[in-house]
Amino acid sequence: MGRADVLKVLEARAADQWGLVTTAQAKLDGVRGVQLLRLERAGLLESVGHGVYRLLASPPPEHLGIKVAWLRLDPRTPAPDRGIEGPGAGVVSHASACAVHGLGDRPADPVELTVSSRRTTRDETVVLHRGRVDADDITVVDGLPVTTVPRTVVDLLDARADAVRVGTVLAEAVSRDLVRVDDLAARVGPFAAAYGLPAQASGAELLEFLCERAGRPLRARKAARAATRTGGSQGKRATIWEVAERAGVSHQTVSRYLKNDSGMRPTTRARIERAVAELDYRPNLVARSMRTRRSHRITIVLPELSGFVPIPLLRGASAAAHEAGYLTDVIGLQGGESRRARSVLSLLDSRQADGALSLVPLGDLAGDPGAGQRPVVVLGEYDDDLHARGRLADGRPAEQILRHLADQGHRRFLHVAGSQEWASARNRRAVYVEAIERLGLESYGVVDGDWSMRSGYEAARDLPADSGVTAVLAANDYVAMGVIRGFQDRGTRVPEDVSVFGWDDEEFTRYFSPAISTVHMDKEEVGRRAMLSLLALLRDEPAPVADVAELFHIVPRESSGPAPR
Repeated sequence: MGRADVLKVLEARAADQWGLVTTAQAKLDGVRGVQLLRLERAGLLESVGHGVYRLLASPPPEHLGIKVAWLRLDPRTPAPDRGIEGPGAGVVSHASACAVHGLGDRPADPVELTVSSRRTTRDETVVLHRGRVDADDITVVDGLPVTTVPRTVVDLLDARADAVRVGTVLAEAVSRDLVRVDDLAARVGPFAAAYGLPAQASGAELLEFLCERAGRPLRARKAARAATRTGGSQGKRATIWEVAERAGVSHQTVSRYLKNDSGMRPTTRARIERAVAELDYRPNLVARSMRTRRSHRITIVLPELSGFVPIPLLRGASAAAHEAGYLTDVIGLQGGESRRARSVLSLLDSRQADGALSLVPLGDLAGDPGAGQRPVVVLGEYDDDLHARGRLADGRPAEQILRHLADQGHRRFLHVAGSQEWASARNRRAVYVEAIERLGLESYGVVDGDWSMRSGYEAARDLPADSGVTAVLAANDYVAMGVIRGFQDRGTRVPEDVSVFGWDDEEFTRYFSPAISTVHMDKEEVGRRAMLSLLALLRDEPAPVADVAELFHIVPRESSGPAPR
């Protein structure tokens, strides 16, 4: 075919695909890759993603990156013929769905798609969520299958997205009549506890809370908030006296239960729990705050919030606070240690919070005359850039990994390190080097990486065939995934030919093929212990043991095994 014929074929393909065509589709139409390259050099095509071109005669489509990522899920099938089920199916979801619906801050990347079957991508700008999306939860926007606005809100809550961000999306959706608050409330109730609300909070209360956090209060109907109660008056909040009467105890005993009194008899606790559930009792935190002059809120302090948030640690801390009847607020404070310290003390003095747990340093609080009496616990496990330090940066598990692999016959190793700007990467590297010498093993070397899958992939790809390496210690699980894929692409089997160990026990490591051997860190327990220390301070009780005895343990899985013979 001549150039004119090739363009005509591509234009026919691209007509229903926003001016886009994939190399796989072009090949089906008899267009060779070299012809696409010539058209690109001639300024008639533009490469807009791996294996996807845009005809420059067509106007640039809106949400180009999302459309490119969606086409790449099933590059052979034309967009109008794609269904919502099957191995190549996928639906635009989460933050990307918000962008398509024009809600929120319209992030450019990563592109988020939900697929029904397990699959991976090497594109670091794309996140694939696995889950079922029913037809009722899908709408078509400009030819793209996109989760409906209600389903998008549910997905964001399920992914524990930032409360302010979800609240902004929700408030905009309500103002544009894109959601029915009553219907959505019925779907989101199970997520209330994850956002710091009492376990008995309703879905409507969660929606109101999210919008308030975004500074856009939701005028929900009273009917949406009032649940039918099996005891007490219809639509009226149950009282502590009603709970006491139902449980057959005094209201002081109920109060002790709400304060999580550990000395209460199990039978008494069970009766009160049953009464609370039957009456759908929720403490009136506003009234209690006015009576006790306490906010019943605890502030968890981070530096200025960025793309990385230590979710497991926050989850452990928040759970301990909620069990004790406190709500938690996670805030990011700009400036250095001293400025953060002043901000925290101001929060406490204004009674916006009863106590503060800081994951980052707060300078010398003792410099303030009254600071020593303030309920503040400084965990300090992260620096101003949210780089792990202290216990979380301990590199000693690297020696445990080497010992484990040496017991399986491995003698020659490679380490793909993380960015040396991080204390955790430096510590893991140092322990690796020292342990190799101490255990009488051999190291082929250390590859300087940057925590990315690409650095792991390139390290495996470039490793000489005669290196003699039979085991690789990767700086984290993403690097390990890149290493495994790099070996697979060059025909090296994992673990038959080479074993690979990661670090961090990310959720995907259990579902990758092969499942990735890794190091588990009990960050939730670190957060929980820190919060318990703060709660003891608030109650004027002796501080519990804060250290986690077994913070790390190695988790061998399918990616590691005996050394090849």
